[in-house]
Amino acid sequence: KQGDKQLNQMESLFKSENLSQFDRINLCFALAKAYDDLGSKDKLFEVLNEGNRLRKDELDYLISEDKDKHLTYKEIFTSISNISEKSLSFDQLKVRPIFIVGMPRSGTTLVEQILSSHREVYGSGESVVLIKTISEIVDEYFKNNRKLSENIYIFIRQKYLDFLNRISGKNTVVTDKMPINFEYIGFILTAFPEAKIIHMDRDPMATCWSIYKNYFTGSGMGFSYNMEDLANYYNLYLDLMDFWKNLFPNKIYDLCYEDLTANQEQETRDLLKYCELDWDDNCLNFHENKTAVKTTSALQVRQKIYQGSSEAWKEYESYLQPLLKGLGYYKH
Repeated sequence: KQGDKQLNQMESLFKSENLSQFDRINLCFALAKAYDDLGSKDKLFEVLNEGNRLRKDELDYLISEDKDKHLTYKEIFTSISNISEKSLSFDQLKVRPIFIVGMPRSGTTLVEQILSSHREVYGSGESVVLIKTISEIVDEYFKNNRKLSENIYIFIRQKYLDFLNRISGKNTVVTDKMPINFEYIGFILTAFPEAKIIHMDRDPMATCWSIYKNYFTGSGMGFSYNMEDLANYYNLYLDLMDFWKNLFPNKIYDLCYEDLTANQEQETRDLLKYCELDWDDNCLNFHENKTAVKTTSALQVRQKIYQGSSEAWKEYESYLQPLLKGLGYYKH
């Protein structure tokens, strides 16, 4: 509120020249939240843009690195498109994985809370097991003159199954809601032809505004801290998703966030049917789910579903021109 002592303290700290870069970044995002609460848009974007600029600098991020990475994934799966499920010998799964993927802030946490409210499902949150395993494999791809053996997919399967068996307890289904796993869909569906993949589809501006205004602790979100980078990365994401859908037709379930908030029960029924799960009333009362949530969505998923969040960016439209332009919303 106006005149809040804590706000005065933060503003005083912001003027100090003795802050480390790390502290200044965090202070910028904290002040941005405070100015947003107060409706002070000019001040909000002054500190938010500064915090994002410093964070990008801290991470030394280049969008070209993500472009190259996506090209590599496409190259790998263009060259191994002849590998079929029949040529790979897999043991039957005791625990089924469901991967919830998409852009960060697209509703992956909400959907995991809904699914993990089901009596048969355990929600594992954002696991880094796949990211670490596949990063090593991509490194091998370059070392071995751009070749991967079919045994690689058996290796991925076993590493991930070890993780599933460790955490699943009595549950027969485990969800993994690491959004960035959308980059690895080719590896997932080759190693786990039985896997269910739910792709979250949310309004692009709603998604990107929600990303830009939040600070992320990990180092893997470098694209978040500059509006041009963010729009470029979003377009890279769309391009890679198109590639996966063409390569694996009918293997990816698109779930629209806005449809889910507008028609919760029907969308939940359709989702459970896709996941081959019986109906469970608990899935409608996901906000009562006690599963730990460690992402920026922790507070939202403790509430009932509400509509309108995808329209919030419109209040800041004049400040978001680089995003609007990069995402094709730009009006001349």
